[in-house]
Amino acid sequence: MNAVIIGATGLIGQLLLQELLANEAYEQVVVIGRRRPTINTTQQGAAKLCFMQAQLDQIPTLSLPVKIDHAFCCLGTTMKQAGSQANFIKVDYQAVLDFGRLIVAHQSDNGTALFVVTALNANPNSKVFYNRIKGEIQRDLALLPITSIHYFQPSLLLGSRADKRTLEDIGQKFFAIASGVFIGPLVKYKPITGKLVADNMLAAAVKSNTELISEPSLETKAVRIIDNKQMHQMVN
Repeated sequence: MNAVIIGATGLIGQLLLQELLANEAYEQVVVIGRRRPTINTTQQGAAKLCFMQAQLDQIPTLSLPVKIDHAFCCLGTTMKQAGSQANFIKVDYQAVLDFGRLIVAHQSDNGTALFVVTALNANPNSKVFYNRIKGEIQRDLALLPITSIHYFQPSLLLGSRADKRTLEDIGQKFFAIASGVFIGPLVKYKPITGKLVADNMLAAAVKSNTELISEPSLETKAVRIIDNKQMHQMVN
């Protein structure tokens, strides 16, 4: 199979990319990004990486070198990084939607499964701006003629980032100490490592293979939400 990933230099994306390269099921892994991900040439599967340098607004003009079986979107920014709501929308909504449309044009003969990181409490009707945009992209990606779509909704992400996020760093330290209180219904809000999200995405991709073969039409498209609680339970 062939895979494509966008957002491969972020917390989840860099971990997922390593797993995709090491997985023998993939013949080629296309990476779309503004900068090439740091991959050791001795890493298992490193030769499978095909990097396509592009700014986010160039996504609609791209032509992928292979047909895609699995597409992974790990794009995401913060209001502080974006600087404005308009710039936030350009990354977390428009670029993600453009990526979905790119996948439509490069689906494999058996169809394509799309795996997207959104957020806990994503809802297009939310009064919270962040949650509303995440909900809107879930809604609008589902309108595209893609065989199956999986949305992953993590709570606070734990792990080392290339970019400094002070509030998240403080939150990580606090929740690492208080993680034992997230039991029962509170598991929904339990902080989750980027590695665990990446593991869940790959596990869902492996499981989706039979869906691509048996449900290749838009009429039978599957749209699934994997929430934070499910991700804590799916991969051990």
